Amino acid sequence: MQTTEIILRDNGTLTERVIRERDLEAEQSVLDALTEGVTRNIHNVLSLPEWGLVHANVGDNDTLWSVRIDRIPLHARFRLINGVLVPAFASASDVEMPLVWQAPSEVRLAFVVRTEFADDCQRISGNWLFACDRESRGYRLPLPNLHDDCLICTGNFQDRHDSGAECVTASLEQFRKSKWNADLMRTVERSQKFFRFQPTNETFTTLPIEAADWTTLCDKVSTDIMERVVL
Repeated sequence: MQTTEIILRDNGTLTERVIRERDLEAEQSVLDALTEGVTRNIHNVLSLPEWGLVHANVGDNDTLWSVRIDRIPLHARFRLINGVLVPAFASASDVEMPLVWQAPSEVRLAFVVRTEFADDCQRISGNWLFACDRESRGYRLPLPNLHDDCLICTGNFQDRHDSGAECVTASLEQFRKSKWNADLMRTVERSQKFFRFQPTNETFTTLPIEAADWTTLCDKVSTDIMERVVL
């Protein structure tokens, strides 16, 4: 189809413009190339009773599931210092306790699960733990068992399931029951300022982080995975 337009320019001259349109037969390979790397955010895909809402970032070959959690199970060894109970991940003699650290409102925790379709099932290809500030910038917590990109060392567990929901549930269960050791630990001082507990009778209360700005105790993270987190 061809159309002709007459344009009156600001200087008073007239210009003729001829536009020719033709529909193109785009092959699937062309469409795939144009959409490669494009992902889509979907909110409130699942609701897990113990953890809350699950969001998804869907790509061509994988799905990234994001769970906004409000606590971190810390099954580790702890030490009492000046009346405050702090983790001693590298210790072999301190008491091992299954404590739960409750995150303050300014620390937004994102537990992330990546799944891929393989052999007629969904396979877990990684779990990450990010701490995010109010501008959604990502940080690595002062914890062991976390790689530089916040990938979690979860140990061996069943990584193939029938659905994405089962994959997310299995990953969170492994996260809940796994023990923390000194692998990949960077600095115990930061950890002990971040994760603090007050013994009270038979319970333990999470104490405030011992820093005016909690991000100073963490490392900034900017990765492809972090860019796909949905909060």
